[in-house]
Amino acid sequence: NLGAGEAGSVTIPRGQLKNLKASYTLTEPQLTAPLKKGQVVGTIDFQLNGKSIEQRPLIVMENVEEGGFFGRMWDFVMMKFHQWFGSWFS
Repeated sequence: NLGAGEAGSVTIPRGQLKNLKASYTLTEPQLTAPLKKGQVVGTIDFQLNGKSIEQRPLIVMENVEEGGFFGRMWDFVMMKFHQWFGSWFS
């Protein structure tokens, strides 16, 4: 579970909500457990009509523990699949 951290607001002109976009950038190519609550893992960029209006840190909202053996194996297979074929689906 990731989020922008502290509660806040982005002020935009009336009627422009449909033009507000948010994108994120991770500090690493992929996130790997364990992750600690409050850990900064990237940035969120808010854009209005294609222009960046605010950036906030992207933080871990809850601790993420490392999975068990089978969970880690499944994650490994899925990450490899995404590395090999991910560009076909994006």
